[in-house]
Amino acid sequence: MDYSLGCPPPPHLIGLYHKKIATKKKSKANAEEENLNPEIDKPKENRYFRFLKKNSLLIGIILGQLIIIIALASSITTNYYPIKNLRENPSISSSEYLFGIDISHYQGKINWTEMQTSHHPIEYIFIRSTMGKNGTDIHFEDNWKNAKAHNYIRGAYHYYRPNENSTLQFENYKSIVKLNKGDFVPILDIEKESRFGRENLRTGVLNWLQLAEEEYGVKPMIYTGLKFYQHILKGHVDDYPLWIAAYSGKHRVKHERWTFHQFTEKAIVKGISTTVDGNDYNGTLDDLKTMLKK
Repeated sequence: MDYSLGCPPPPHLIGLYHKKIATKKKSKANAEEENLNPEIDKPKENRYFRFLKKNSLLIGIILGQLIIIIALASSITTNYYPIKNLRENPSISSSEYLFGIDISHYQGKINWTEMQTSHHPIEYIFIRSTMGKNGTDIHFEDNWKNAKAHNYIRGAYHYYRPNENSTLQFENYKSIVKLNKGDFVPILDIEKESRFGRENLRTGVLNWLQLAEEEYGVKPMIYTGLKFYQHILKGHVDDYPLWIAAYSGKHRVKHERWTFHQFTEKAIVKGISTTVDGNDYNGTLDDLKTMLKK
């Protein structure tokens, strides 16, 4: 029937119509209430996630500081281990060779009186003096003076920075190291390649060695690692005594013309609070004395 023509609909249809309208209004109201209240029918956030979200700035700052601390700690890490209540290991220095050690600020302040009671037969001590064009080992002066006072043959070595001017580096060494009669010849420690290339590196190394020979009147010695020597320096510095670092036994250097062999970094010596490098000299004590300043 067409109710649009003016005929009123029956009462039961009017009731259904009003019920339908009420249902629609209620649904709309519920939807609006749900939009206003996000807690309705929505999963609750994990409390840990809420904590992270609320404190994200603080957590970021803490993580940043931890990264900086780790980076700084990594930059100063060395292979020398602090020792406490450990006995000396003189078995590593019991051989046909003359034994000695090398030291730097990494070993801290040394008790020289106690070191003289060591069971290691220490004949000589190589001491780091300078680094690059302007660096000075903070313990050099004390170590240099005490080595002489306690009757050790002493030598001073310069750590070569391959990207810095070699003449300026020698000037730094010369300004700090005053060699006296009985001191060992100057020593150049070269361990890293230069960003300017190998030829430039070799030129700088030879320049430093020549300046040292002119200044002190003795032929200097080179310290380097076995692989560095074999791949970069071998054939270019053959006129100079070689102090070579190679661990795990003499077989590693048996084909090289070494004068000194740094064979360990784990010697335990009385009076020194960390492990220390141990070295062998390939000759007699009289031979060693020929390498000293007259």
